Amino acid sequence: MQSCWITGASSGIGRATSIAFVKRGHTVIASSRSLKDLIFLKKECNDLSYSGKIIPLPMDVTNVSDINKSIKYIKENIKTLDYVLLNAGTYIKEDSKNSTLQNTKIMIDLNFTAVLNNIILLQPFFTILNIKQIAVVSSMAAWRGMPMAAAYCSSKAAIKTAIESFEIDYSQTNVRFRLFYPGFVETPLTNKNNFKMPFIIKADQAAEKIYNSIKYSRKFETSFPISLALIMKIISVLPWPLYRWLMLKKLKK
Repeated sequence: MQSCWITGASSGIGRATSIAFVKRGHTVIASSRSLKDLIFLKKECNDLSYSGKIIPLPMDVTNVSDINKSIKYIKENIKTLDYVLLNAGTYIKEDSKNSTLQNTKIMIDLNFTAVLNNIILLQPFFTILNIKQIAVVSSMAAWRGMPMAAAYCSSKAAIKTAIESFEIDYSQTNVRFRLFYPGFVETPLTNKNNFKMPFIIKADQAAEKIYNSIKYSRKFETSFPISLALIMKIISVLPWPLYRWLMLKKLKK
């Protein structure tokens, strides 16, 4: 039975992806700060008689001690770890003119530093645990600076370039790095938005994209939904004056 460690597994994309792996017979080490939510996830999978299983492993991804304890648990109890999906992240809508140190730190710590720390602390165990893939959830927001999202966009862009570097440096090894760029996905985070979210998809649709990519694709980058990805790719190469004009026009609506 293959295994996958998923962070941010208590809700949204992480929860849905955990279910996608479990129902296909995988062991999922599910991590989040909420043990209660992880136990509920395990019960749901048990009640549905999925062929895999959930192993709740509560962890604060911003706490280095927690990460080390979790890695030690996996080494001693799971033995092998085929896939790692570093999904935990957050978004706080904040006008740059009123940005705060607190919110900026929260987003940078969770979306960038915690992911990098997890990879760095796992590195000595890549061979021991026979890890095949390290997959990271970034965002299409990494491709361009968006309104009301300075810290969010920069944190997602930072982890994007970091994973590109890791994939290059590990190219001659047995470990592959992967990047996922979701657009709008129905989660507790996007439920807070009060604006129209084009091409929004459900969490289980995003989970299927992630599962199939990890299992059957060799692509380094996977973006979804494709309709929004195509639009965002065009936007990402627009000259700055044109891009700025479009964003200002959108804000005035």
